[in-house]
Amino acid sequence: MSIAIGLQVWASHVAWADLMDAGRSIDGLGFESLWSNDHFFPALGPESVVGPVDGPIFEGWSVLGGWAAVTSRVRLGCLVSGAAYRNPGLLVRMATALDHASGGRAVLGIGAGWHERDHRMYGIAFPGVGERLDRLAEAAAICRGLLDGERVSMAGTWYSADDAVNDPPPLQSRLPLVIGGSGEKRTLRIVARHADWWNADGNDPAEFARLNGVLDEHCAAIGRDPTSIRRTIGQPPPLVRPTPRQAQRDLAAILMRHGMPADVARDTAAANHYAGPVSAISDRLEAMAEAGASLAVFDWMAPFDPQTLEALAGIAQTLSRRVNANVLY
Repeated sequence: MSIAIGLQVWASHVAWADLMDAGRSIDGLGFESLWSNDHFFPALGPESVVGPVDGPIFEGWSVLGGWAAVTSRVRLGCLVSGAAYRNPGLLVRMATALDHASGGRAVLGIGAGWHERDHRMYGIAFPGVGERLDRLAEAAAICRGLLDGERVSMAGTWYSADDAVNDPPPLQSRLPLVIGGSGEKRTLRIVARHADWWNADGNDPAEFARLNGVLDEHCAAIGRDPTSIRRTIGQPPPLVRPTPRQAQRDLAAILMRHGMPADVARDTAAANHYAGPVSAISDRLEAMAEAGASLAVFDWMAPFDPQTLEALAGIAQTLSRRVNANVLY
């Protein structure tokens, strides 16, 4: 079993030049993918836990355009764009432009949207979860059709399209559509019908394995080969130090720099399986691979820690060599 590593680089509390340098480093060290996020303020978690957090942050798709200019090999995507504040037809156009700008390295990620403030601050409706999932289903259908080169017409509740086309098409023969979320009744059904990649929430290997099985069942119900959907999972920010205590202390300081209350930051860091020595991070990634994940995407927050980045690159290379050895022997 193999698992690759990607980084979702937060564009908050960071200078543009440092953000571009982070992209260059991730590209140069051989990571598989480089992601922005689609929040309009530092979204550190539910406001019921962390409270409202303010601070400087760059818009995610503009960040991707910058990275396209300074990288040469790494895949680029936004993990994930909220269906409410990104019209799906326009979003496909944006992803297609990114694909051309990057030489065919774009990935399009969408989700239902989870943070109310992202919506309310710009006057965008934030209905209940059921209606947000209805909106995601309509958006995914439009994205899928346009990415497949079809003319799309739809008169939906949330979105409509009138003989819409995507011309020019992406450089890739099939630009991957990623759908994020782990709701087993609705979200995974939408994934089964429309997605090329699924990006899950959470960091428990057993729960991820169970949800993998649920997605397989949704695929079987519509006659889709479950192996045609790549299984990926978002993971919390890693920090490599000789001991867990050192790593948790330094990670808590980074979280507080981004606006997380001190007590919440300490608890969050203490619960993070990726704050500690290299061996602990490697073991946890192997457990995720055994549960079915082929890509782990870590949150990556300024100030960007070069020790951790280089260690992650080494872990990725070690896991790759181990998999290749198993294939050969």
